[in-house]
Amino acid sequence: MKRFKALVAAAAVLFGFASAAQAQILYKVEKAGSDKVSYLLGTHHFAPLAVVDSIAELPEIMKSVDRLYGEIDMAAMKDPAAMMAYQSYLMAPADSTLDKVLTPEQLDAVRTVWNEYTGGAAPLEMMYMMKPSVISTQIAALMAQKVFPELNPLEGIDMTMQTRAAELGKPVGGLETMDFQMNMLYNRPISEQAEGLVETVTDMADEEAKSIELSKAYLNHDINKILDLMLVMEDEDAGAAERMIYSRNDNWVKQLSEEMPGESIMVVVGAGHLPGDRGVIAGLTKAGFTVTPIK
Repeated sequence: MKRFKALVAAAAVLFGFASAAQAQILYKVEKAGSDKVSYLLGTHHFAPLAVVDSIAELPEIMKSVDRLYGEIDMAAMKDPAAMMAYQSYLMAPADSTLDKVLTPEQLDAVRTVWNEYTGGAAPLEMMYMMKPSVISTQIAALMAQKVFPELNPLEGIDMTMQTRAAELGKPVGGLETMDFQMNMLYNRPISEQAEGLVETVTDMADEEAKSIELSKAYLNHDINKILDLMLVMEDEDAGAAERMIYSRNDNWVKQLSEEMPGESIMVVVGAGHLPGDRGVIAGLTKAGFTVTPIK
């Protein structure tokens, strides 16, 4: 079976997996015996704010909740000191820099793709000390910007929803820590990361087509299309899907099912985490909640 490509793995975090027929991104969550109403909002981490700002009910819903949870508390991303502390996750060991783990031919293939997406503004040599997955994630982000060229990364849906909640005086938290996400993305064996990066850049046209289709599918709330794309990718490496999507969903459901009966919570996570047999919606439903699509 084909290895789960590095770019697809990055896209799983940027876009999430999807596996349901409902074209929805906002849901109400209720449980009998509790007067607390919570909500799930699915995001695309690189989509424009207009996607959620078009939901007329959202401002009043934000006022009604007690707190907001994102995948992580993104305030750390505005703190230069905190970001410096996480640099160690991104750096490859001295004996495993990109020029040491790739052959000259493989390095040339990565350089060709890198130059195409950066316009040559950032030479690949500047990235040699970074882990291969860092490069894969950056390419995935640059691909998304082809679909949303006007997007300011600091004004993405996830960051903005957390900022808006804070402005309303709502506590903001993360379902995961930054350490957890950094480990998930960048602490796999360097050899595995390098293999995924090389496989990606040798099939770049297909990868770009999938990335663009995923982005457009979110804009259209076309969950069926996302399902078609992601199931093909998931089949290539069930282990990666388990690590990056399903086990995380299970952890989130456990926490939320304990907190939601006593507090109204807005949950803002990648849209693909919501549907499917082990998605957040199904998990909360199995825990006795009623989950109703709003928009």
